Amino acid sequence: MWLKHDRIYHDALNNGTRAEKLAALKKAAYYYKIARNLPTECDEGRGLERYEPVLKIIDKVVNSDLTENTVKSIEKIQVKISKAYDDRNALSFTTKILWLKMRDPIIIYDSQARIALDIPGGDLSEFYKAWRAEYKIPAKSIASVCAELSGVAKYSYDQTVATTSYVKDISAKMWFQERVFDMYLWHKGQ
Repeated sequence: MWLKHDRIYHDALNNGTRAEKLAALKKAAYYYKIARNLPTECDEGRGLERYEPVLKIIDKVVNSDLTENTVKSIEKIQVKISKAYDDRNALSFTTKILWLKMRDPIIIYDSQARIALDIPGGDLSEFYKAWRAEYKIPAKSIASVCAELSGVAKYSYDQTVATTSYVKDISAKMWFQERVFDMYLWHKGQ
């Protein structure tokens, strides 16, 4: 997923032109099935206009905005995004888009992960606590398995990017290992 989708969205959101960022937002929203969270009334032409308010908000966000109190910071951004779209609940949308832009320290709030954690919906703080507590259990195993990924780099989706050293470096990152756990929760919650 990182090589085929998330890396491309991440790079565009951080280094792309305005048009590239909007296109990445649209592709990511459709890929992760979160486009439905935004009204379609403003879609014209290629449908990129729908993502303009999101881009204006997240373009201003930097990692240091999220390190002090991550949950409260995400909630403030989520409120801005929700207000830009007729007060729709954009919590899942916000965390997914912020993760694509920032990765760390964001944990993606997803209904399937929430179901896997067996917690009620809508409370991001509770979700973070449960997610972190549950992650501690397999964290060392996940790190160990991720450390072996460089041995299969030649079988990766994009071998021009996925060199052995690239895979070794990226799979050692905490955000990557947390994303592995995130995908486990997502499948478990299905």
